[in-house]
Formats: sequence, structure tokens, C-alpha cells
Amino acid sequence: MSVSVALIRKITEIEEPQLRDILLAILEEMERQRAQWEESITRREFLEFGKKMEESFQQVWNSINELTQAQKRTEERVEELAQAQKRTEKRVEELAEAQQESERRLTRLEKAVEDLAQAQKRTEEELQKLIKEHKETRSQLGGLAMTVGYRLEDEAFKALPRLLREDYKIEVKGRLKRQYVADRDGRLLEVNIFGH
Repeated sequence: MSVSVALIRKITEIEEPQLRDILLAILEEMERQRAQWEESITRREFLEFGKKMEESFQQVWNSINELTQAQKRTEERVEELAQAQKRTEKRVEELAEAQQESERRLTRLEKAVEDLAQAQKRTEEELQKLIKEHKETRSQLGGLAMTVGYRLEDEAFKALPRLLREDYKIEVKGRLKRQYVADRDGRLLEVNIFGH
């Protein structure tokens, strides 16, 4: 019995090169042994042997088909994993971009805080200047108030005796003056215009 062309065609269609070579080698060995057996065995024995070989080959072929299907399922699973990997890589890339944006926003925020701190420092410096100028203004105003007060008192010293005499018939004896007077507890109080 010679190997059929259909069988050889099926073997050559196998995509896996090592498996294809192994099957072709098996066929070659089977053909070589068939030629030897034809000389030593009867036709009936040969047909039975051939039938057994066909059955064995069919079992091998079925196993190859199962392996091929398993290989396809493995390739499909590998493809699914590759797609999942691409999705993961895309997500990682999106996260990396989001991280970069967060870092840019943080940098802008740090800059804004730094600018705010500088503005606060300038404000505090200006406030200290204003406080100092306010103290100077109060001091000058206090001095001015005292000067005006003394000036008014000086004028009152001159005009008050006449006004008291004309309006209230009070006669001032001696000169009017500034003086400290003790209260009932012995504390000294400044009296701006004092007279008898």
C-alpha cells in the first residue's frame, strides 16, 4: 500500500515546520518498511498491517488536529492578552500624562504661593513703614496739639481776666498761670489755667 496524495497534502498544510518534518519522516519510514514487508509477509497480513497503520495514522492525525485547535486557542488567548496589554499601556500612558499635568499644576501652584509670600512680605514691610509714619504723625500731631494748647492758654491768660470781669464781675488777682495742684489723695494734677 502506498501513501495517498491526499495524506501528503494534509501533512504539507501543517503550519508548524517541526511537526510537518516529523510526520513526513514517519511516512518515509512507513513506506520503506512497507517495501520490506511486502517481500516477507502475505497480502492478507499486509492489508491488516496497512489497516492498523491507517488507524494509527488517523489517531495521530486526530491528535494533531486537537493540538492545532489548542494552538489556535492559545494564539487567540495570546492575542487577547496582547490587546489587554495595549489597553494597560494606553492607561499607563494616560496616567503618566495626568501625572505630568498634576506636576505642572503643582509647579504653578508653588509659584503662585511663592508670589503670594513675596507680596505678603512687601505688604508687611509697607505696613511697618505706615506704622512708623503713623507714630511720627501722632508725635507731630501731639506736639502740634501741645503747641496750639499752650498758645491758646497763653492767649487765655491775656484775655480771660477781662472776659471774667465783663461777663461775670469776677476780678482776677495777680497773674494766671499753669500749675500743679494736689487732689484729696495727694496726687498732683496739672491745671492749665490757675489763678486767684
